[in-house]
Amino acid sequence: MKKDMISGLTACVIIGMLAKLASVILPLVGSTSLAIIIGIIAGNTLAKDKKYIPGVKFAEKTILPGAIMLLGATLHLSAITSLGIKGIFFILLEISLVIGINLVIGRSLGFSKNFSLLMGAGNAVCGSSAIAATAPVLGAKEDEIGIPVAVINLIGTIFMFILPAVAFNILGYTPMESGGLIGGGLQSVGQVVAGGNFLGEETGKFSILFKMIRISMLGGVVLIFSLMNNKNLNNINPKKNKLPVPPFIIGFILLSILATLGFLNNQMRNILGFLSNNLLLVAMAGIGMRVKFKELLSEGPKALLFGIIAMFSQIALLIILIKLILK
Repeated sequence: MKKDMISGLTACVIIGMLAKLASVILPLVGSTSLAIIIGIIAGNTLAKDKKYIPGVKFAEKTILPGAIMLLGATLHLSAITSLGIKGIFFILLEISLVIGINLVIGRSLGFSKNFSLLMGAGNAVCGSSAIAATAPVLGAKEDEIGIPVAVINLIGTIFMFILPAVAFNILGYTPMESGGLIGGGLQSVGQVVAGGNFLGEETGKFSILFKMIRISMLGGVVLIFSLMNNKNLNNINPKKNKLPVPPFIIGFILLSILATLGFLNNQMRNILGFLSNNLLLVAMAGIGMRVKFKELLSEGPKALLFGIIAMFSQIALLIILIKLILK
């Protein structure tokens, strides 16, 4: 490690630890969001000196891909088949349409293509983790990462209380249909677990199953984004990328396959998952430190509007898909 990285990396580690401690008090917000928030505050106050930049960049550019790769060990691909053909088709269609809808909404509101795709990935797959995984392959800037994470987690926390009421009291859904709405509409696993169990244990199980299928699609979404971006890059400089897929995505897929085939036992998966979660907090802290208040003030309110429109669009889409596919 270079000496000029020590200050920045130390700050990121401390912020990650603070976020983990704070998540015990604020579990619904989540440690990832808290790492971004604390990072933004620190990067604009106590840690705004230029000496932090090298370490912060290392956290974002090097630690983040490693964290995403290790995440593959926690994903068991059997979740894809647990709900049958209808459930798989339901999630595949949702993910594709949500990303497309977010892209249209974002571009209509004047956001960059990368920002819009990150919002789409976060809403369609698994919130912060999806944004973190797709950001490197899109070559997204810091402000294109931190703001979507904050917006998506805020809206997801609010709708964690709203969606169960909508599913049960307004739509009169069965446990499977309610699970499709909650597991297909909320971003973080914690939100899905809490929201699903508001309606009982059976709904909670269906919600988690739908959510796990969404998470299992993360590698595919990143792969598609990578191929799209690589094509664009090759049009500019054909020699820039030797591999069409970043090495950390190959690692992610391989670890998922090894976990599914049983080559990684529960203890190994737990260790790798622990490392992934903690490295992700360090990386998110770095991303937060690179976001400036000026950017938040200029983009924040409009980004929140983006998030609200996207969430209502996703709910409407899910209601239609449930009626057409799951009923």
